[in-house]
Amino acid sequence: MADSEFRPAVALVQARMGSSRFPGKMMADLCGYPVVRWVLERCRGAAELDEVVLCTTLSARDDVLEAVAADLSIDTYRGSEHDVLGRFTEAARAHEAKTIVRVCADNPLVAPEAIDRVVAVFENSEADYAFNHVPRMGADFADGLGAEVFSRHLLEEMNEKARSADEREHVTPYVWKNADSFALLVVDFPADWNCNQINESLDVDVPDDLARLSEICSGLSLDATIPQIVARCNQI
Repeated sequence: MADSEFRPAVALVQARMGSSRFPGKMMADLCGYPVVRWVLERCRGAAELDEVVLCTTLSARDDVLEAVAADLSIDTYRGSEHDVLGRFTEAARAHEAKTIVRVCADNPLVAPEAIDRVVAVFENSEADYAFNHVPRMGADFADGLGAEVFSRHLLEEMNEKARSADEREHVTPYVWKNADSFALLVVDFPADWNCNQINESLDVDVPDDLARLSEICSGLSLDATIPQIVARCNQI
């Protein structure tokens, strides 16, 4: 692990039950476990993380998510439902995070090795923001395996300057809208992981996505590796 300049590195897992496109999806069954458990269990397998925190809302309907996290001995931070950037900032302060790893809980196959890679590369770079969770800036990997990483300093700046509802709700649009002001780094996956063989999103945004992910996950364990995920995607 890197020195204390970057530590602790804390994954904030963004989740709520009130999704407009798929209400309650966090507790939807995915091969025997709720979607949120897939995400939390897989995140805590990342060696480069010092802590995993469920970052949810103050709404009573999200009590069930906190209960899942508690069963896994994972802390929960609860804040505003719609000002997610504010919620993230408060959670980072509460857990004294210096490096923030943002994971959306609609990515049940987020991979610990992908998190480890993006954190390690970020901490050995001069980047303000690094990512390997979406195919952007020329990257050709699948949407849903990785994460976004940024410093506490950048998070505090975003929280201070971001004003639009989109910037507040989705946390990092401020960075992309002001990309010329920041050093952005795409973190490629090793070629032997064969991530470019997955030609689909691994997100759960709508019920049809859950049906597709259920087909994929039926042949996988909670700790499936990226090569195993790629192989499974290629089988069906």
